[in-house]
Amino acid sequence: MEKSNNNNSHTISVQKNDKIVLIGGLLLMGLTLITGVAVYSVMRQQIESSLGRGLDVALQGKAHLLESQIEKGLADTRALATRPFLIQSIQQLYGQTENQAARGDLESNIHSLIQSGFTAAVVYDAQGNQLVKAGRFSEKHTQALPLGEKNETTLIWDGEFVLHTREAVFDPDGQHIGGIITETTLPQLTRSFSEIRSIGETGTFMLCAPPSVSDQKMACLISQIDGVRFKSLTRVVEGGVLPMDYALDGRSGVIAVIDYRNVPVIEAYAPLEAIGLGMILKLDEAELFKPVTEELKIIMVYLGILIIAEVLLLNGFIRKLIKSEQSAKLAKDKAEQFSFELSLKELELRERLKEITCLYEIRRSIGTELSVEEVCQQIFKHLIPAMQYPESASALIEIDGKRFDSAAGNPTHSNALVSSIKVNGKVCGQLSVFYSGDKEFLEIEEQKLIDTITVDLANWLERKQVDEMLRERLKEITCLYEIRRGISTELSVDKVCRNIFDYLIPAMQFPEIATAVIEIDGRHFESGKYDIRDGKLLFPRASSERVCDDCYQSRDSVGHVLQSDISLGGKKYGYIKVTYPEDKPFLIQEEQKLLDAIASDLESWLDRKRLEQTLVFVAEEQAHTIGQELHDNLGQQIAAIGYQARALEKKIASQGNDSMAAIAASIAAQVQTAVVQIKQLAQGLLPFELEANGVVAALEKLATRIAKTYSIKCDFHCDHTIRINDKNLALNFYRIAQEAANNAIRHGEARHLTISLTAKNDKLILSILDDGCGFSLNTSDPETSGMGIKIMQYRAKQLGAKLKFLSGVEGGTVVRLEMRMV
Repeated sequence: MEKSNNNNSHTISVQKNDKIVLIGGLLLMGLTLITGVAVYSVMRQQIESSLGRGLDVALQGKAHLLESQIEKGLADTRALATRPFLIQSIQQLYGQTENQAARGDLESNIHSLIQSGFTAAVVYDAQGNQLVKAGRFSEKHTQALPLGEKNETTLIWDGEFVLHTREAVFDPDGQHIGGIITETTLPQLTRSFSEIRSIGETGTFMLCAPPSVSDQKMACLISQIDGVRFKSLTRVVEGGVLPMDYALDGRSGVIAVIDYRNVPVIEAYAPLEAIGLGMILKLDEAELFKPVTEELKIIMVYLGILIIAEVLLLNGFIRKLIKSEQSAKLAKDKAEQFSFELSLKELELRERLKEITCLYEIRRSIGTELSVEEVCQQIFKHLIPAMQYPESASALIEIDGKRFDSAAGNPTHSNALVSSIKVNGKVCGQLSVFYSGDKEFLEIEEQKLIDTITVDLANWLERKQVDEMLRERLKEITCLYEIRRGISTELSVDKVCRNIFDYLIPAMQFPEIATAVIEIDGRHFESGKYDIRDGKLLFPRASSERVCDDCYQSRDSVGHVLQSDISLGGKKYGYIKVTYPEDKPFLIQEEQKLLDAIASDLESWLDRKRLEQTLVFVAEEQAHTIGQELHDNLGQQIAAIGYQARALEKKIASQGNDSMAAIAASIAAQVQTAVVQIKQLAQGLLPFELEANGVVAALEKLATRIAKTYSIKCDFHCDHTIRINDKNLALNFYRIAQEAANNAIRHGEARHLTISLTAKNDKLILSILDDGCGFSLNTSDPETSGMGIKIMQYRAKQLGAKLKFLSGVEGGTVVRLEMRMV
């Protein structure tokens, strides 16, 4: 009985399946056919629309070309009818047809038209008599389209387009004196009209004139793939008018219509209003839809196959649906089980996501600009929430003996995970995480998280060390640059040493506790206590702490004292030394190298300074020797020659030889002048007044000697309370004034000099003002900066003074030397 019920149930199920399959098949077939018909209809409309737009664009282009070509031909003929040579020749032949000269000129000009683009031309007089003809006129006037209402211009087809134009000729008074007929070929228009193959095999291009009133026939030129022919068409056909009638009425557009051959076509029509013609461009619908029709047959076969396949698939899907209904309950049970397992996985993934987010936030937030404490706080901020029980978790980081705790107090911990921090292969601390109470760790996962964080922290510590070392090297390089730049312009040992202290101390590891000492040739210079407010170099530091200080102290340390000797000529001349207190961090090898480099620069400066002093001393000695020789030897000898010349003058005069006596007197006078000049030279080279009475008297004497020697005005102004006891200072002041005055006279062509020595605001000021032509104030220019100016600048540097070259208020130059009085 149970088996029978199962069979009945199976039979009913099969019958239901068959009905569902039949109804579904019919529905699918109907939907497929409706869809195919709709798609074909839309495709047909789209193809007609696209082709219509293409035909319309092509027709507009051809219309523009046709109008422009015909307008050009008409314009050429009109211009020809107004040419003076033509009017003059017709006037000369008017009533004088035997005037051969005028006829010859007219023939020559008309024949020249053939070479300029016209194929034929003929000229008539006012009575219609032919005067001159050139070229060959077309004989196919029956295949012509009249242009305009007067029919004086026609478009002829004679294997190509020929424009036949007639124009009247008028004299300057407006009187009709004749006419001219021309024909011109239009090759570009011919090509455009004949090349129809690109449109299609059934493409047609038609050009028609308005129909005649008598028979309503339109003269048309028809271009097809097999050639161009002339034909007269009826304007009205059975069923309505042709699209050409729309074009002749001045309308344009695209239309699907039955043409004069009773063939369905797609036509684009447009008027040529300027010349009174109409034109159409068309294509047979059969050619247009031929590819679609051929493909449609194949598509119908595919549609049949598709319908059969759909019915079979529908049958299979229905059978599977019944089976799936039976297995749905079983799938539901399995889904519930999977849902439970997924919830467990979700919890686990959520924990892993917290760990990944923790690592990302820690790596993103720890930059080298932060301190160690700030980095540890960032780790605590993101590590604690990532633990399984964040409310019961706390963390501790130990680095280089320092402890950083996430908890405010010091709670007791029962469970802990620990990971070591290794910097450059050495253990520098550890990270510990604790749970209070009976909470248990996820041993493997949370230990991996902590290990990863310690690796990131170790990498940050290594980067921090590298960053600090690079900052130290930058300080050393900047220190060397500033020291070398400073000592290149200084001659004073005091200022050079002060310059070295200003840049060396800030470049040390701990400038606030460093002390520098320089000893040169028995002179002792000390830096004193460093004040950051007085430092010339301010190097920013991330913090006052040292990252992993144990690593720092063990890195190439050299103790608490650095010293580098200063040698000149192979002998020790002094030393430079830097010290730290004994209970402070070690000095390192790089700082010893910096000190050695500074000592080497100082040696070079001392050697150069000694050489420059030697050169100036030798120059002074030479000037002193030459001045002494001029005064004591050469001057005395020339004076003796003068005395002898005077004695010779008297002796010759006593003998009565007046001419020889005059020569002797001249010799004596010239010798006396030479003695005066030698004395002045000796006084310039050997300033006796400077050694005897000081620099004020020497400068006053210099002004007097300059005025007398060069016959110019030279004034000296001085505050006589000034006393300079330093012989070196006095000599340098005198030499600078002497060189400035000589330059003003020799190069500036000065006629008035003013030398002044004044004391103002604890400054001693020497100025030399001239009224000369001046010179370039750029003393670094090799063309204007000679040896004299360089020596003046050197003397000023040796004194620690400032030498300036200024322009005078009223012209000329002011040489100004300023130095602080001691």
